[in-house]
Amino acid sequence: MDTVTDQICLAIRQRILEGGFRGGDFLKQQMIADELGTSQAPVQAALSRLAADGWVENIPYRGARVIEWTREDSHEVFEIRALLEAYAARRAAVRIRATQLTRLRAIVEQEFTLLQRASPPHDWLSDLNLEFHQTIMAAAGSRRLQRSLETVMHGAISARSTYGLDHPVMANAIDEHARITDALANADGESAADLMQVHILSVARGQCEEGV
Repeated sequence: MDTVTDQICLAIRQRILEGGFRGGDFLKQQMIADELGTSQAPVQAALSRLAADGWVENIPYRGARVIEWTREDSHEVFEIRALLEAYAARRAAVRIRATQLTRLRAIVEQEFTLLQRASPPHDWLSDLNLEFHQTIMAAAGSRRLQRSLETVMHGAISARSTYGLDHPVMANAIDEHARITDALANADGESAADLMQVHILSVARGQCEEGV
């Protein structure tokens, strides 16, 4: 069961994604506590977690401030990911373990199931998407590559890069996840790399159409 801190984190993340809290805004602990009907202690814990996850930054003597996120930031993230993750998929094709393939297939199945809901839960889909890409990153078996990708696959960055995608774009992205998984299962590194690059750039186009 989610803790109070978990629920506060979710509420603040959603407000940031929807534009209720904008880049540069300072988040007042008492105001948030009053709005959510809780004390300041779990709000403080939630803000600390959000800072660690890249949603806010702590400014000495002023508090937590929402980190700026621009269209240019989003473009740059997708371009870097397309290059690095294609390489990761190529490496993973000849290194991935059966347990990792099983998990990828389970993630894709969960994504398809969630997408059938009238209002697909973005937070859950974002977490599954992040796990899908992190599983391939781990299967690639390169610590240097993993460190590079972790910077651009941070939870906040991933969520903010994919928020607001319409249903057809999300459905296509999940279908691409399935095809990438098949290429990995067939140890086809070239196909896996090509599919991964197409996947990331197609999501980027869909995100740009929706706006940042």
